[in-house]
Amino acid sequence: MMRSSITALIALLASSVAAHAGGRPITTLVPADALVVYTALPYPSLAPTSSKPTDTQPSAPGFGSITGVISFLSSTGLMPDEGQVFADIATGLPLLGQFEHALVLLDVSSKAVATDGPADAAAGPSLRLNRLQSAVIFRTDGRHRMVLDQLSRVIGRYTNEDVAKLTRESTQGYEYQRLADDRLAGWAIWEWGRLDDFYVLTFGEGAFDRVARTYTGKLPSLADDPWMKSASQRIGGAAAIAQWYIALERFKTSLGSITENRITKVTQALQAQNMTQDYWTIGREGRALTWSRCYRREGQDVIRRYSDPARYGEQHRRIIPDQAEHIAIVNVPTKWLIDNLPRAWLAAQSEGNAEKWQLIWNRLEEETGTDINGSLISHLGSNVVIFDYPPHPLKIPFALTVAFEIDDRRAVAVATGSLLEAWSRYLDERAERLKTTLVRLKVKKSDDGIWYLQAGILGPALKVTDHYLVISWSPPALREALQFIERPQSAATAP
Repeated sequence: MMRSSITALIALLASSVAAHAGGRPITTLVPADALVVYTALPYPSLAPTSSKPTDTQPSAPGFGSITGVISFLSSTGLMPDEGQVFADIATGLPLLGQFEHALVLLDVSSKAVATDGPADAAAGPSLRLNRLQSAVIFRTDGRHRMVLDQLSRVIGRYTNEDVAKLTRESTQGYEYQRLADDRLAGWAIWEWGRLDDFYVLTFGEGAFDRVARTYTGKLPSLADDPWMKSASQRIGGAAAIAQWYIALERFKTSLGSITENRITKVTQALQAQNMTQDYWTIGREGRALTWSRCYRREGQDVIRRYSDPARYGEQHRRIIPDQAEHIAIVNVPTKWLIDNLPRAWLAAQSEGNAEKWQLIWNRLEEETGTDINGSLISHLGSNVVIFDYPPHPLKIPFALTVAFEIDDRRAVAVATGSLLEAWSRYLDERAERLKTTLVRLKVKKSDDGIWYLQAGILGPALKVTDHYLVISWSPPALREALQFIERPQSAATAP
């Protein structure tokens, strides 16, 4: 069996490599010319709840974990085939809770493909992925068994010995595995292996070699890049719990001239056409989170601090529960973001798709009689309050309560109500048209004014209060959070 062969080979490789390294930054494995990089310390909410795993005895999460729930759904036949990809992603999330990690886009390019007719040709070229190199890096400190187990499960599910070839390779004195699948393009190669205290999984021919050469000093690393070193010192990168970096100029060059028109439209929508590098950090002071940014525009560096605990306003701090483990009051141009992010998304589409979505948006405003910009966006303030209360029973990360500052409850309530009612009608009509009977998505409103999604389980919920538009991960969670948000102004919590 292909799966048993793969399991045996990767277990043999893992046991044959001795562990040693010295706590070096994870960015020393990231090539300096990477396009997009995200690094983070382990997310405590994702860590396995059972005893700490070892190299020989991995953790076995129970039913009260993401892995346990997904396993139960799969074994009982409740997981549809098309949902398995998302399930496999979900079961890999505990790796992010166990290890420091880096997600890296090393290279990407696109190509134009032929269109089928005059109508399509008039809408511009259709773009497809031409080449991709990416990497996921874990600091396992020798505890790589969890990574190998997840890798073995996924490979066993999606490939077999009739179409796949597994080989053992080496580079820079390190052994690694390579998996090629006949159904994929020649460059679409999976590779994985251990680099001392790190475990690396890559996609794209040559990606593992690039990481290994960077690790051994043959290629410059992002950690030694002069601009990154300076930016990191200025906004606290060394103490960050999460950080991300986008090499905007290199990204544009990598995608090629055939995408230039779309890229130009996107950067114009985001007012980022003259930016070359963009670097963000999230830090922590007690339970409060800091959020800072350094970007380079026309040869000048610009520093922005969006969340500074020293500047948290009391009127916003008072709605945060004492029980919340992580909090942030973020000062951002909310109106600008909500107005421009959709424009950027449309700009990234083909001309045909962009026109289709613009027609849908215009029709929505006509049907609801709502000026979305005037009735909703213009009433948003610049402060967003975020906290992780109430906690999610499955410890799912980013199960947050988010409160957007507003200045006119009635106008915002009317606008959001009109939009959600229109969305509800659209979903019902679509379900009837497609004869959908399973996992039917619905938008509902409760007697206490809470809007929520329902798709078998109750999903995200929203309510407009006197001073905030509040969103949480379920109706019960929102009601619990509203006890703090809607309490009298005289009641205050500790910072």
